[in-house]
Amino acid sequence: MHKRFDQSVAAIGITRSQWTLVAVIARRPGVTQREVAEILEISEASVGRSIDRLCSDGMLVRKPKEDDRRAYCIHLTDAADALLDRISTVAEAHEEALFAGFEPDDLARLEGYLDKLAANVAAAK
Repeated sequence: MHKRFDQSVAAIGITRSQWTLVAVIARRPGVTQREVAEILEISEASVGRSIDRLCSDGMLVRKPKEDDRRAYCIHLTDAADALLDRISTVAEAHEEALFAGFEPDDLARLEGYLDKLAANVAAAK
């Protein structure tokens, strides 16, 4: 499933890890590199390299953080917004294939279980 998704997003011109980063920034415009690294649970250096690449590709822009001149807030560009729309369509198609055959009640229960699991993980940190 990952391989098919990777091939689908590669055709659009982005990797799965870049898509994940763009999705985080879309949900939290103005997030810092450090915050993205914490959310994705990867190194700040790895996030920085991805952000550099996406900035050079015209997908992201860094703006100085008002209350901390050492930090930058990361924002999507219009090009990233358009890309996000295309990737969302691909992601939705893959999600439909993943959950094919599940009844709505099954999906609701699964969502509840995953919420409990996420709460347990958060409490253990």
